[in-house]
Amino acid sequence: MENRKYRMEFKVHYHEVNPYEQATPLTILHYLEDAAISHSEAVGQGIKRLKIEKHAWILNQWHLQMSRYPILGEKVMIETWSAGFERFYGSRDFLIIDEDQKIIGRATSLWIFYNTESMRPSRIPSDFQDIYGIDLMRAIEEPLDQLQIEEGEQKEGIEQIFTVRRSDIDTNGHVNNANYLQWMLEVVPEDAYQNNQLTDLKITYKKAATYGTSICSKCCVANHQINSTAYRHVILGNDCQELARGKTVWIK
Repeated sequence: MENRKYRMEFKVHYHEVNPYEQATPLTILHYLEDAAISHSEAVGQGIKRLKIEKHAWILNQWHLQMSRYPILGEKVMIETWSAGFERFYGSRDFLIIDEDQKIIGRATSLWIFYNTESMRPSRIPSDFQDIYGIDLMRAIEEPLDQLQIEEGEQKEGIEQIFTVRRSDIDTNGHVNNANYLQWMLEVVPEDAYQNNQLTDLKITYKKAATYGTSICSKCCVANHQINSTAYRHVILGNDCQELARGKTVWIK
């Protein structure tokens, strides 16, 4: 089976950086998502066709690792490929490559093929393997697994309330997946956020949020070492329904 990896170049713009002129983690997730969508468009399975056929890809999990973040004006290449299909799940991987051809980031993701009419997962067509091509190499060898939230963690730590805005909604009518990361980062302690770098990120999406939903983002320390701190995150919606959970690792 022919493997067809897809490459897309991005240039870091001013509105995509933090005060240190580095691309933000949110920017990186947007790059990855744009590359995935462009890959699907290139093989004839873009958003317009999916809408006609009443289907959509719903993100289930992210795992992102960054050794460094590109800076203002820098160009990076996102390389992405399909890592396999199973029933209604599709795996997609990414490499983030700088202008010196060095890999500065890696990501794996798991997507659910979804029927927008029945609002249920749908079996992936058998010809998708030939359409996309498959490369079984994984950008991150560690397998994706469901993040566990320890008992009591939803009640501890820092929390903040948000309301879903119109600008948070994507083409599927739900909150764009990257916005959950934004809510998670808002409650990371200020000292950790300003003086450390996010090097490892895992998010599992549990339930979609829609316009007007009241969001509660909670964060607590999972593990603290001399040079790194890990935080657990949970996003709760109306009636304390769990919408997403995550884990972030920060190093000095």
